[in-house]
Amino acid sequence: MGWFGVCLAIVLPWLAGVVALKQAWRGNATGTWPLVLGYGYLLGLFAAALMLYLTAPLGLRAGAWLTMLVFVGAIWLGLWRIRRSPLAGAVRQSPPLPRWQSVVVVLLLCWLAVRVIGLALEVWWQPLFPWDAWTTWSVRARLWSETGQLLPFVSAADWLNDTSGQAHTLNAWTYPKAVSLFALWPTLVYGEWNETAANLPWLGCFIALGLGFYGQARTWGATPLTSTVFLWLLLSLPLLNAHVALAGYADLWLAATFGLSAIACVQWSRTGDRRQGVLALVLALCCPFIKLEGTVWIVLLIAALLAARLSGRWPILLLGAAIGSVILVIITGGATFMLPGFGRFELTASLIQVPLIGRFELGFHDSWRPMLNTLFIDGNWHLFAYALMAASFYGMFRVFGAKDVGWLRAELTLVLGSLLMLFVLFFFTDAYRWAVQSTSSARLMLHFMPLYVFYLLSLWAWPRSSSVLETRSAEIGSNIPR
Repeated sequence: MGWFGVCLAIVLPWLAGVVALKQAWRGNATGTWPLVLGYGYLLGLFAAALMLYLTAPLGLRAGAWLTMLVFVGAIWLGLWRIRRSPLAGAVRQSPPLPRWQSVVVVLLLCWLAVRVIGLALEVWWQPLFPWDAWTTWSVRARLWSETGQLLPFVSAADWLNDTSGQAHTLNAWTYPKAVSLFALWPTLVYGEWNETAANLPWLGCFIALGLGFYGQARTWGATPLTSTVFLWLLLSLPLLNAHVALAGYADLWLAATFGLSAIACVQWSRTGDRRQGVLALVLALCCPFIKLEGTVWIVLLIAALLAARLSGRWPILLLGAAIGSVILVIITGGATFMLPGFGRFELTASLIQVPLIGRFELGFHDSWRPMLNTLFIDGNWHLFAYALMAASFYGMFRVFGAKDVGWLRAELTLVLGSLLMLFVLFFFTDAYRWAVQSTSSARLMLHFMPLYVFYLLSLWAWPRSSSVLETRSAEIGSNIPR
């Protein structure tokens, strides 16, 4: 169907995701539309990838058309249910902005629009360029697109022993399939492999991240001006822009998915809104299907949940118990056991092996100079690292002096926990080479940037009082269809 088919491949999953979320977020309350538009895109693309995987035995092109029909049916059914369930309760309207604030908001949005147009032209004109796309993600997508089959990728040894001629190999053959399926999806409807069509979902992911972030900022209670300023801060990060212009890496997808999941988790820890909790859970479960690191980042969300729900000394006691247990295991000679269906777990003083993640030699490495360059000197983040460092100290100061700040404990757990994980990875494992060679240190930090920016926004737009939350919770309850 050419480019018309590509448009359908992008729009139909997006619209299906929006309609599905709109059944829960009824009405036009503050932040609703950007929230459902942003989160709906990610949910729709993951649904498309899942459908392709499940219908692969029918042939990928047949599965693509079946998937399109399923989306059309889901959209029709969702719209019918929305019409049948009128909204209960009044809609809270935001007061009009002062003129100068309106001017600043419009200027910033125009700035971002120009940026998006420039990135769209890069995606349209730029041939496939990123190294990881050449070696992993787009290699699989192109093979599947040209053969019409979801042919397996196996280890080099298994490939040499294969007599069917159907298996293929690459170095990262164990990597999850979701990102390759994102690139594959629009090319199937286009009719043949096309690099521009394969890269367009990356542009949509960037836009969806911005919409979801802005919607959550407005839901948090930030003013339009504050929300737009922090949106601009996020979407103007140089490395984030580079991952759109040079579409093909998986890191943009993990940044958007984990970031929006973590933000929804913080929202849920503040208001108890079950819809936010479900969003956080669903997107968190999608992370392992993007990159192997996504499995590890889920641990942060679990820790944030515990920190939000436990008060007093319990979070510190649990953290101490966890660290003490690890030290005790290492001192007593380590631990090794099999996880059924996953593989071998091993922890000693010299190595750690985690199923689905990999094997890392343990030992301190002096990575200070390359990491400090990445954070504070190189042009990846503008001056954001300086602001994050100051905000981390400020947040730790506030968490001990304020009441009802489970959401802040959750955010600090996510922010400081992620920094601790990156510290251990780049200073105490053989992954220090990624920092020394500047190959992955910034890309892994990119996964947390949406969360970091929202953390700064939440400190700036500090919740006014518990009464505001009670009013907000009442509005949420009235918007849930019964």
